[in-house]
Amino acid sequence: MFRYKKAVSPLIATVLLIAFAVALGAVVMNWGKDYVETTAKDAGDKSNLELSCQRDIDLGVKEIGNTPKICYGSNYLEVMLENNGRTKIEGMRFIMFDSSDSINITDNSTLTISGGGVTNKLNITHDISSTLVQVEFIPMIKPKGSTTPQLCSKNSLVVTDLTSCS
Repeated sequence: MFRYKKAVSPLIATVLLIAFAVALGAVVMNWGKDYVETTAKDAGDKSNLELSCQRDIDLGVKEIGNTPKICYGSNYLEVMLENNGRTKIEGMRFIMFDSSDSINITDNSTLTISGGGVTNKLNITHDISSTLVQVEFIPMIKPKGSTTPQLCSKNSLVVTDLTSCS
């Protein structure tokens, strides 16, 4: 009874299995290609930002006659900043801390400091009611390939030696 039944030969079965595996591999590779390209582009953009921040930004408080030009009043902070780096700073975030652990965050997207440049005296208003104890300046730059300024949070300037303006 089983003498006249025909089946697929082992050679043809092997060829069919290999063809199926190759087709399945092509589908998976095509599906994963966009994911890999997007991930690589995002990693490259983040790397460019971090390199530019570390290599091209050197932010400091301007000193005139060995006196840092930074002081605070009841609702303002006066400061002159300098950029000793090569890249233009295109915005700044100011984070102010007071003695009662209150925080005031102010963004200034219009502030620009060219490489090797100094700002005029900045007057930054805040709503802190007690004594300022620390100010953090976080520069923003436009890394290569970006149209909007990005924060250089790892390259911030922290000032703790604050005096009252007289």
